[in-house]
Amino acid sequence: MSKLRPAVGYLRISDNRQKENHSEEIQKRMISEKAKQEGYEIIKWRFDEAVSGFKKRASKRKNMKLLLNDAKDVEAIFFYDESRITRGIHDFQWDIFIPIKEQYPHVKFFSSESASGEWDPNDPLVQAKLVFANEESSIKSKRAKDAQLSILANNDSDKPSRPGTRTPVGYDLVEGLLVPNADSPIVTRIFDMASWGYSNEKIADILNDELVKTKHISKWHSSTIDYILKNIVYAGHLSWSIKESQSSKNKINNGDLGLFKNVHDPIISPVMFSIVTQVKSYKKRYGKLDTPFLLRNLLYCSQCDTEFKTKDNSPKGKNGKYQVYQCQNCNMIIKAADIHEEVKSDLSKKWTSNLHQMIDESKSALAVWMKTLKAWKKSVEQTEERILFNERMLGQQEEQEDIAIIFKSSKELIKEEKLKINQAIEKIELLNNDMALLEVFSHFKNADISSLLNNELRTLCLTFIDKIKLTYRKDNDFTLSINYRLNPFVELETSTGQITEELMKQLPEKPKDLKVKK
Repeated sequence: MSKLRPAVGYLRISDNRQKENHSEEIQKRMISEKAKQEGYEIIKWRFDEAVSGFKKRASKRKNMKLLLNDAKDVEAIFFYDESRITRGIHDFQWDIFIPIKEQYPHVKFFSSESASGEWDPNDPLVQAKLVFANEESSIKSKRAKDAQLSILANNDSDKPSRPGTRTPVGYDLVEGLLVPNADSPIVTRIFDMASWGYSNEKIADILNDELVKTKHISKWHSSTIDYILKNIVYAGHLSWSIKESQSSKNKINNGDLGLFKNVHDPIISPVMFSIVTQVKSYKKRYGKLDTPFLLRNLLYCSQCDTEFKTKDNSPKGKNGKYQVYQCQNCNMIIKAADIHEEVKSDLSKKWTSNLHQMIDESKSALAVWMKTLKAWKKSVEQTEERILFNERMLGQQEEQEDIAIIFKSSKELIKEEKLKINQAIEKIELLNNDMALLEVFSHFKNADISSLLNNELRTLCLTFIDKIKLTYRKDNDFTLSINYRLNPFVELETSTGQITEELMKQLPEKPKDLKVKK
């Protein structure tokens, strides 16, 4: 019997997999049978889970892109049918098929749904299938948007019914409204772990190890955790993303339908949602939070005001023994464990007091940011008025295409900036009261610092410490000057500063300076 040639199998399932007969198991079985029939063996699988083939083109899908590299090790690529590789007609051919064929012309493509022979994107039957897959998704998308618009726009109630879609974990859908069910404590726990810096992967592992299940989830994945943590529905709000309506009778944009507040009973508070959103932003800015270097990005040399770098010189089997902070300018090296003990000791003392001072400081900071944002919003609106006025002055004049492009770009920037400002104002309004602030601080202050894990301590430090200056004396003797952050809204403060600085840098030219031809 001749040896089977190596091949890779590609799978994709969308969020709607329960409704489609395209489950992972079915695709694998059919692809494996097709490969064997053609004389190949699948040596690796590439699987894009919960990824739309209609909204996300082939080159943007994580595992689809890996096929470009896999091609050097295999002789064929197999997939289930045309709808699994794309819903966009041409993107798979341009982004994947042609580049692979140009570099590895011997590599063949096969669809398990084709009767026999190599898959050819220029075959009229294949092209018809691609067009059909695209049309099918377009129709589904339009029907879904029209149904959502109809339900949301025509509902006279202050609490509109939720459009027909997958019910979030922890809720039942009762007469159009979401009602917390027996699985809601699981959601609460997921948010609690996320607020202390646990990664999506770690949360999923913990739930799987403890055999935690819901009505519809028997195994947890990081993508499921991510979906839950980003879903504002758990704070009691109904958010619906409708980019545009194709109906000329009912033109309602996303701004009109973006968010219905306090529609149903929340599982977690809006404040907890805000805390989790901020902690997730730490990961993007600083990397993983489960690190032994709790003070990375926070520790500075008092002599040269340079940020300390981290280094782990621990030999194998002695993790943590030789972890140090180093000032490269002053050639100063301090053991990480010694600094951590000092900081944790000081933090423990501060942690049991100053609650009311922290709340007052936070309210004061929020009030200042609100004043700044409202002033900037007025300035942005005035800029928008000038843009619209000058655009009207242009009229239908010829040879003004370049200026018209500038106007279009400026209006898009203004729209984005107004959205950022409004979102920041809404967040400040949510947080700027005693009860909300008490919830923020109590959440962290109830913890026993001595028993916290690395990721939990790292989260605490990033939230409540602004900067630490270290003064070195001799023989590893040092003193620390810790500047505490009395308000914990790190990302809100940062985004407020960005909002007030970035817009005018991006606008190509002040609209009032644009000259209009007469």
